[in-house]
Amino acid sequence: MHLIPKAPQKKEPNVFKKFTTPVTDDTLRHLAFDNSLQANIISIVSTGKIIMVNNAACKLLGYSKKALLTKKRPAIFDINESAFKKMLKQRTTDGHSIALVTVIKKSGKKIHCEITSSVFIGEHGIEKSITTIADMSQSILMQKKIDIKKEKIVANDIVLAQAKSDARLTENNEWIKQIAEASYDVMWDWDITTGQIYVGDSIEEVFGCKVENNTLSFTEFMLSVLPEEKSDVKKRLLKTIASGAKSWSDSYKLKRHDGSIASTISRASIVRSEKGKVIRLIGATKDVSMLQELEKKLKDQIALQKDQSEKFLLAAKISFDGIWDWNLLTNDFYLGEGFEELFGYAIKSTAGNVIDWSKHLHPDDRETVERGIQDAIASAASHWEHTYRFIKADGSIANVFGRASIIRDADGKACRMIGAIHDITKQKVLEEKLEQEIKLKGKQIAEATEEARETERSDIGKELHDNVNQLLGASRLYLSIAKQGGVNSEMYFTRSSQYTLTAIEEIRKLTKVLTTDVIANLGLSESIENIVRDTMEINPIKITCLMKSFTENSVNDKFKLNVFRIIQEQLNNILKHARAAKVTLSLLQNKESIILSISDNGVGFDTGKKHSGIGVDNIKSRAASYNGTADFVSQPGKGCTLTVAFPLTSLILSKD
Repeated sequence: MHLIPKAPQKKEPNVFKKFTTPVTDDTLRHLAFDNSLQANIISIVSTGKIIMVNNAACKLLGYSKKALLTKKRPAIFDINESAFKKMLKQRTTDGHSIALVTVIKKSGKKIHCEITSSVFIGEHGIEKSITTIADMSQSILMQKKIDIKKEKIVANDIVLAQAKSDARLTENNEWIKQIAEASYDVMWDWDITTGQIYVGDSIEEVFGCKVENNTLSFTEFMLSVLPEEKSDVKKRLLKTIASGAKSWSDSYKLKRHDGSIASTISRASIVRSEKGKVIRLIGATKDVSMLQELEKKLKDQIALQKDQSEKFLLAAKISFDGIWDWNLLTNDFYLGEGFEELFGYAIKSTAGNVIDWSKHLHPDDRETVERGIQDAIASAASHWEHTYRFIKADGSIANVFGRASIIRDADGKACRMIGAIHDITKQKVLEEKLEQEIKLKGKQIAEATEEARETERSDIGKELHDNVNQLLGASRLYLSIAKQGGVNSEMYFTRSSQYTLTAIEEIRKLTKVLTTDVIANLGLSESIENIVRDTMEINPIKITCLMKSFTENSVNDKFKLNVFRIIQEQLNNILKHARAAKVTLSLLQNKESIILSISDNGVGFDTGKKHSGIGVDNIKSRAASYNGTADFVSQPGKGCTLTVAFPLTSLILSKD
């Protein structure tokens, strides 16, 4: 590690002029900033735009003040440099940072500078930073010259060491021993004449080996080299020695004391006699296993990031959503290509600022959305989602659903958000339309039900007026005649009694039609058989029933009553309109559904034409109330077949 000397101090010129009139503190602060000998710039943190510079900064970077105020952060700093990124991260965390970074001059020349940057809150609550730049290029150049000079001195020392006689050998060994004790590498000195290799104490720390008297033979050293590399290492070493070279370097693997394998790099200076014969090698061996492992992890990480980046870009291209990626540290905001297709905005560059996205939020939703995102970032949440409105390029409003994952660093601080915007406008319209349809259907069903009730009341009134009232009127007439006496009074009493009994029977039948207890008491099958028998008694019609596959106990009474009302309605329709002689009624059940079928050989009708009355609509609404369907198949002169299918669901099945 080299220490970089401080830049030489320059004599400060007298930059302040004498003012004949009083000056304000604000004016003095501006003069101090403008005439500071250190380069200073002030910029906006979120955008990196430079808003104030002093004369020293203009001189260092080669810009005029006017030109420099048009620049942003990437124009003067290498923002992709790891040291610069680390500086930004530390500044975000601590509020200030110091780093050695690369600065780019107007000419394009890159210089090494030390920057000190601090964050402060300016007017209107805008976060700004003041950065001081110190040119370290001359200092680094000076350090390099010093290093070169030292390297020359070291090289000369090695040459002198090579020329030392055997009489100075002991003294040299002591010198090497002192270096070996202080080094993090394993220093060694191989005496070719004796074959003995002196090793430093660090061999125990690095490779776990305890060497007695710090001395081992070349043969013992070769035992630690992996068998598959031993021959090649020895050949390369002997070839270098025979070549007359003054140095040797090689990389190979050694077995540690615990049996693990270490990757190593060895370098040595070759000391030769006046005749060029090798007499010793002085060198060092370094364990680079950890370094190689880190390099491999770094390569794997770079490859993984590249693969993920390519996948992200591909997903952004083919996705129907508008994908976005927001770097919270740099405030860079990436928009996928789907954004243009979804909302109609022409995107010149996918990279931008989060403001480019937020300015298109609906004014009534902007504050809520932005506050929700900031709250999610400030919390420990791992994701954010919200439904809001987005203004498209043509001015229309899109209903969208936004969702994002929040990526956090090891300290839990949010550093990145990756999300997508999904246009749900069509879905929203369909949902609203469906809701309207449901309300309309419910209204129609309610109206049809009410109309059916009114019709039922009307039919009951007509039945009482036209039938029962007439029977009771006739009974009363015969009873009045019988009370007058005479030969036939007994006959008139009998007829009055017969008409009264007939009226009672008609009322009983009418009551049976209205009551719902009949289903609970008799069951659906028996109720159907009764209504069929009663219908055939008073009407010239033949009705056949098929209900063997129907399981009475598998369905609830409410559903049974619904089926019974459909049968009543259709039989009533047949009697009123069909003029049929035969009717076939079947009620079938399988594992998936219950199917009711009523067919007649009557006059039929055209299903394509609208008919007066509510019989058909009433049947369909009753079927729909249990998720069923009702279909009429009929043609004029060919009778009619009604098929009602109910799926076996929890609405139908008995809870017992």
